[in-house]
Amino acid sequence: MNIEYYMLDNGLRLLINRIELPTIGIAVGVGIGSIYENEHLRGISHFAEHIIYRAYPNIDLEIEGLGGVSDAYTERTLTIYLFEVIPSELRNLLRLIYKMFSNRKVNSEDFERERQVILSEIKMRNDDPGTLIYDLGPRALFGDSDYGYPIIGSEESISSMTTKDLEDFLESYYTPDNMVISIVGSINMPTNEIMELFNKWDGKSSRKKVPTMGKGGPITIRKPIESAYLSYSWQYNVVNEDPSLLSIKSSLLEFHLVNGLSSYLMSRFRNKGLTYTIDMDRDYLPGTYYYQLVISAVNEGSIDIVKEELTNALLNINDVFRDEHYLNKRMNYLKYLISDYLRRPTQMAESMSYMELKLGNHDIEGFNKGLENYFRDSLSNLMTNGVWSAIIPL
Repeated sequence: MNIEYYMLDNGLRLLINRIELPTIGIAVGVGIGSIYENEHLRGISHFAEHIIYRAYPNIDLEIEGLGGVSDAYTERTLTIYLFEVIPSELRNLLRLIYKMFSNRKVNSEDFERERQVILSEIKMRNDDPGTLIYDLGPRALFGDSDYGYPIIGSEESISSMTTKDLEDFLESYYTPDNMVISIVGSINMPTNEIMELFNKWDGKSSRKKVPTMGKGGPITIRKPIESAYLSYSWQYNVVNEDPSLLSIKSSLLEFHLVNGLSSYLMSRFRNKGLTYTIDMDRDYLPGTYYYQLVISAVNEGSIDIVKEELTNALLNINDVFRDEHYLNKRMNYLKYLISDYLRRPTQMAESMSYMELKLGNHDIEGFNKGLENYFRDSLSNLMTNGVWSAIIPL
């Protein structure tokens, strides 16, 4: 896999992976996320994600009319925009993307419309325990600091934002030197034409604030629900670590614990009838790696049993690496997931932009090889004492 890397005159990083696939995937990564926001502007990174799609009239029809689809998400350190399109319309989609991100002026009507959408999202998030539980893990670890605050912001911060706040934010961080564009698939455009288009972007990124990382504690919320939702979160302090290797091992930790019905925790909890849904969230943040296990739909009377079972399972995680029969079977499942991933251009483009912003490299082939090379390595050193959070029935 030969990924072409270009640094444009304006600082934009362009990654091109020419492989034969039915569609082309594009990922635009912006190196800004929620931990860099000022306290009174919490949620503005996510707000910007919404408003970017308002920068071009009838954007949904335009993208779908090109034989394409789009999605986006905001994290604590970055924002990613994803596109997929049929090869014959690549040129037109890239021109559309150029226009979307060139417009840093915010229409007041669009602003108010998206404000209401986000306020509705916040309300729905707070009313849905299956979603809210993911906000409790970081808050239990990091308190109300920049690391612990919900990415979406609060009703207060979103309600008080102005169009100028958002325009200043876009001018400060939606700049070519703070962005990566990755393109994967049957690319039928000359590289110099792509470079010429995106070299027209201008602006220089402002310095990001140093985010705060506080200390939290266990959180319990009672709601009128029928079953409980539990979160166990912990952090691994990063000191002189190879970020790529740490990310590979963290991916393997997630794979061994929760990926697939035969994974360590899924099979253990399902076989004992304790739950049928366990998920993992994790993120590499400046100075630390954060992990969260979420156990959904737990019978209220089984909460203590589930907590004890998870604690014992994590303490004995090395048992996984003593069962060669199990490891051989799971290695085949990992190979399947990798082969499936390599058929999906948008996922590959996403990984390239994500890794370039997070790790400073985009070697997805090396990352996948690392998953196989370190597959049998013990991961117990990544486990530290964590903190529980819960949403339980009234």
